[in-house]
Amino acid sequence: MRLPGAVGRHAARFLLAPLVALVAYLAFPRADALLPRAFAVGSVAPSDVIAPIGFLVPKPEPQRVREAEALAATVRPLVTAHPEAAESAAVQAEHFFAVLDSAAGAGASLAEAARAQGLALSGGDAAVLGGAALRAELRRAVIGALRLSAGGYLAAGTSAAELGPEVVLRKGGDERVMPGDSLRAFGDFLERAAQRRPGERTAGGEGLYVRLLGFFFRPTLVYEKAETDRRRDELRRSVDSVQAVVQPGEKIIGAHEVVDQAAAAKLAAYRSAAERGTTGRVRGAVATLGELGLDTLLMVLFGVICFDIRPAIYGDYRELACFAAGFAVVVVAAGLLARFVPSRPELIPVAFAVILLSVLFDGRIAAVAAMVLAAFLGVQRAFAGSEALFITFVGGVAAALSVQRIRRRSQVYYSIAIVTAVYAAAAMLSGTAAGEPAVAIVRSAGLGGVNALASAALAMLALPLAERFTRSTTDLTLLELSDPDRPLLRRLATEAPGTYAHSVAMANLCEAACNAIGANGLLARVGCYYHDIGKLKHPQYFAENQTHARSPHDQLKPSLSAAVIRRHVEDGLALAAEHRLPDAIRAFIPEHHGTTAITYFLERARAEEPAAQAREDLFRYPGPRPRSAETAVALLGDAVEAALRVLDEPTPETIADAIEHLVETRVGDGQLKEAPLTLAQIEIVKAEFVRAFAAMYHSRVEYPEEAGGITADWEVDHRD
Repeated sequence: MRLPGAVGRHAARFLLAPLVALVAYLAFPRADALLPRAFAVGSVAPSDVIAPIGFLVPKPEPQRVREAEALAATVRPLVTAHPEAAESAAVQAEHFFAVLDSAAGAGASLAEAARAQGLALSGGDAAVLGGAALRAELRRAVIGALRLSAGGYLAAGTSAAELGPEVVLRKGGDERVMPGDSLRAFGDFLERAAQRRPGERTAGGEGLYVRLLGFFFRPTLVYEKAETDRRRDELRRSVDSVQAVVQPGEKIIGAHEVVDQAAAAKLAAYRSAAERGTTGRVRGAVATLGELGLDTLLMVLFGVICFDIRPAIYGDYRELACFAAGFAVVVVAAGLLARFVPSRPELIPVAFAVILLSVLFDGRIAAVAAMVLAAFLGVQRAFAGSEALFITFVGGVAAALSVQRIRRRSQVYYSIAIVTAVYAAAAMLSGTAAGEPAVAIVRSAGLGGVNALASAALAMLALPLAERFTRSTTDLTLLELSDPDRPLLRRLATEAPGTYAHSVAMANLCEAACNAIGANGLLARVGCYYHDIGKLKHPQYFAENQTHARSPHDQLKPSLSAAVIRRHVEDGLALAAEHRLPDAIRAFIPEHHGTTAITYFLERARAEEPAAQAREDLFRYPGPRPRSAETAVALLGDAVEAALRVLDEPTPETIADAIEHLVETRVGDGQLKEAPLTLAQIEIVKAEFVRAFAAMYHSRVEYPEEAGGITADWEVDHRD
């Protein structure tokens, strides 16, 4: 079932809260306050331990296994007598020789007849059996020997020595114990049968006799291995797994008594019974739900704060998930510390998450995150009674306030120094209040400094991954993109120098305007550097790159010229994707034009292409309109910077009037409807544009040619 849009949107975000709470539940050691205390063997019990419930003390597994194997070893191998097998073997042999007699009387092959009975005879064996007298003698000897096996013989491959010194012999329904060496093996049978072998009147007769005995022999003493193993397993299972039974109210160990192995086993069994028991399970379930609920509530509170003061972060699921991931990483680290060094809350890397979030977003929301994270860690049972809440609070807030906008990597050292100093102050104040020795205070301050250094280093390492995940663009990335030696900017400077000069001039203008209204001036500057990269595809079609030669547009219809001009937006987006420019920079490419009209070619079309000018969409940029303060300023700055170049004698008054007209035209066209700019901010932008252009077009002092300068008449004098 799909939730309604608004409900589903909020549900997806608030689902992050129980996820972080679950991470905390799994990361931190289970609280054992509800369970009886355990004592190490050899320690002294400080007080009596009385069992409030009855329970069983299990035997240690190695002991139980030893007892089970010892009991199983008392089961003697079972051997069953089957004297009827001897007569069955004799009957089968009788039938075999009868078949041979029939084959010999019919002149058939004895070898084929024997093979049909399952016995393969060699040529020599068949020749021996071919004589009727010898065949009859073999017949009597084999059948007689097989009947002798009724006295009891084991199967071939089974020896009495393997069964052990004693066995149980079962005959009918009776079983009796007898020595194992009293059983006769298959070899004993062959020795006895050798006394009845036929005379050696034919070579190979003795060997054939033994082979026939081996073929027809059936053991009359059978080792019942499956039954023996079953009886042994029954005895193994019969071993009692309980070492002792403790009654309710029974004393497990008394005060000041040394804990021995038996008492330790009882205490361990007591704790296990308390955990498994109904009361223990109910208490544990209630405590778990309470912990999860409290942790979830704190995370929900942070989500509500984001919704109220940073709706943009709340609206972007990736950015909100980044906060949740930062919380989870710190919580996991704190859980590991709680397991191994619970007395060192100054090692909790809260500064890692706070520095990372501060650089990605801003210091204020990072400070709020630090406060919520400190409260989250402070309520964990593992840190009950410690200084975790105080230390993580001051350390996290210090990290947030020390990192605002990082434009140089060396600023990280400033943040490390601030956080280290705050950790040192916290260690000194809390240590002094608790009466700790100076050595402990210094050690705590030193560990705080190590934590600050490691947290800052890890935050810088994780920053590129976090930027990619949230699709954010930090100042460090913007500074890297502003390098003139970047491939796109280098191409722009060499292949479209006019566009490059326009981009630089526009960048200076828009950065100043954005800084004046509190927007991101650095983003505006870098975005302006790349806003016209699409002109690299056909630079000669844009006026700023044309010399005094004729324009290529003179040979094109207005509609085609407009298509070429519009195309630079698509080409720019393709280049941005190819060079993996951040989304914040890509936005400048389409949004700095919005959906404004390409008025020059529209006017030409009205005169030259009446049919084309009817489709005004052919003479408008595809958009979208600016959706950020920076791209909105870029739209205004692009129009102003390009248009003011046509003024022959720009004065502050004409510049102000031109800027007023250009801005009002864009506002009237609805180009700023989606931009988060107020009317007051637009006025500030216009004033900043006037100031910048008035300074740009100021008059200069004329220097005589003799001094290496030029005068106003120089162009006229040197025109020819």
